[in-house]
Amino acid sequence: MDPEIKIRFDNLEKKLDLILLLLENDVKPNCNKMSSHIDFIDTVYENVKNPLGFICSKVNYLRSDAGNYSLDDKNDLS
Repeated sequence: MDPEIKIRFDNLEKKLDLILLLLENDVKPNCNKMSSHIDFIDTVYENVKNPLGFICSKVNYLRSDAGNYSLDDKNDLS
């Protein structure tokens, strides 16, 4: 094999090893952290969504009644 090709091949192999090392040591643990964070958010959402939905529906109900106010007396039809 040509010595120049051998050197280039060795350099490529070193770069590939470095990429694999980075993937195994940096990317994989960070993906695991993100996965556990997503699981945490899903759990919190499952625990909060029903009470939050109840509060939102009550606020919307009160807002719809509050939107029908008038400065005039309702008994005064003149």
